[in-house]
Amino acid sequence: MSTQGSVESELDDFDNKALSILVVDDDRTNRLVLNALLSKEGYKISEAADGQQAVDSCLETTPDLILMDVMMPVMDGYEATRQIKAMEVDAFIPIIFLTALTDDESLAACVTAGGDDFLSKPFNRIILQAKIRAMLRLKHSYSVQLQQKKMLSNHAKQEEQEQLVAKKLFSNVVHTGSLESPNIKYIISPMSIFNGDMLLAAYSPSGSLFVMLGDFTGHGLKAAIGALPVSEIFYGMVAKGYSIGDIVFEINARLKKILPTGLFCAGSLVEFDPEYQSISIWSGGVPDTIVFHPEEGIRMKIEPKNVPLGILEPNTFNRSVQMYPLKEDDRIYLYSDGVIEAENAAGGMFGQSRLDQCFDKDSDPDFLFETVLGSLSDFVDGKSQTDDTTCIEILCNASHDQNETEEWKSKSRSKIPLGWDIALDLNADALKEVDPLPIITQTIMEIQGIIEHRERIYTVLAELFSNALDHGILGLDSKLKQSAEGFAQYYTQREENLNNLTDGFVKIHIRHDAVDNKGQLTIHIQDSGKGFEYQDQNTDMSHNTGHSGRGIPLIKTLCREFEYCGNGNEVTAIYEWEYKN
Repeated sequence: MSTQGSVESELDDFDNKALSILVVDDDRTNRLVLNALLSKEGYKISEAADGQQAVDSCLETTPDLILMDVMMPVMDGYEATRQIKAMEVDAFIPIIFLTALTDDESLAACVTAGGDDFLSKPFNRIILQAKIRAMLRLKHSYSVQLQQKKMLSNHAKQEEQEQLVAKKLFSNVVHTGSLESPNIKYIISPMSIFNGDMLLAAYSPSGSLFVMLGDFTGHGLKAAIGALPVSEIFYGMVAKGYSIGDIVFEINARLKKILPTGLFCAGSLVEFDPEYQSISIWSGGVPDTIVFHPEEGIRMKIEPKNVPLGILEPNTFNRSVQMYPLKEDDRIYLYSDGVIEAENAAGGMFGQSRLDQCFDKDSDPDFLFETVLGSLSDFVDGKSQTDDTTCIEILCNASHDQNETEEWKSKSRSKIPLGWDIALDLNADALKEVDPLPIITQTIMEIQGIIEHRERIYTVLAELFSNALDHGILGLDSKLKQSAEGFAQYYTQREENLNNLTDGFVKIHIRHDAVDNKGQLTIHIQDSGKGFEYQDQNTDMSHNTGHSGRGIPLIKTLCREFEYCGNGNEVTAIYEWEYKN
């Protein structure tokens, strides 16, 4: 190892350049000896006769290592070492003291001044070479670590900059829509730069307010990436007047196609219709939706009926919605599980019961949203978030941007009421394979253009067709849906009965008539079942608040006329709409 190549090979450093050593000693003979000795080893040697020259030399050229004498004129080795170490920022310059002093205090002073090692004079050549190599290996390790640190720092800065740019672009795509409407209050609090929760709002051409709260599994960019296609579908379809069922069906199909296994979106999609004072809701995998009234407190808690979006294949996905009448001054509250699962310092969770206690009927309704947030903040008491947190309040009698709504209406006006009819007969094989409702609904929209009535017409068709198939042909009992266990049993039994179906039919006939300035949609559905005693049917909506029995009373609130005939296996409903020029 007596050549320059061997030194560089051992240290693998400095781009194959000779390693430089600064020899600092006021004795010229000592400098000559060290110069001759170290030059043979392949090192590049420079010299300084005192501490000041050493400091000046380091200001001009940084050596790889310094051999420092202690006792020198002008500036001793202690002070020179302190100044050289003080001027180091990123570079590490090992300093080995070569001293004739042997007492403990003097040797300790070498270390205190910043020396990295010392060797007493007269020194042993082999030991000196070993110490030099050890210090240069240490310097090499330091240089590698420093380079890696810089690379990590630069990478972190670049990643942060890219995330900020991505967040800006993400925010422009997943925009807030109509969240700034006067009848809405909301909070979105992400755990990291990107939010796994999503909150969207938009008005339809008919003036209905659509709101979607989504909660993707996980946190950060991985969770947030699914919000891009969801927001595109939501805003595009709401603007065109599509129904909740159509929107969630399309979102589920897209997420099922693009999301990896294990990533899905729990969500609620709500439509508030100010004209009919009602809400329609589809929800899956999220906490209960709360409907609050100042005089009653919590008036309804709407449980999710479905699995989250992105799990089921389109042919097994349930697009059915729930519809509920509203009262004046009702408020709707949607929230992600980050609210009820928020933790305090002791590890306790905020919980559903603590949230429910915030909805006191004696509370000032105008500040109820702030009360909920205040209670959550007091409970958490500064503890860091463990999940994304989102909450929204919708005041159901507040005005909204009529100009925006009227502009949309002008782009998609209903056509003058026309006279037409369509019929569809489905046998057993077709009933097992085809869902006719989207086809029929879209056909009505294409012919008549009444997109503002799409959701209500779809609801009427869905309830009537479901009754004909599930109860008339498959013989299912809706009372099974009184409990969560029964609900699951109902759909298991439905799937089995449908798969085993070999005979039966459902006939759908729809006629549309123009009457004065109104359109009348007459829907007649007949099934091959044995029927039932429809005279005993409970038609009061207020007495149907469970999981079953709400369908027919709901239809009667939407339709001008409703009538069973035959053995109860035929039903006629007339839906009326008014044409506005």
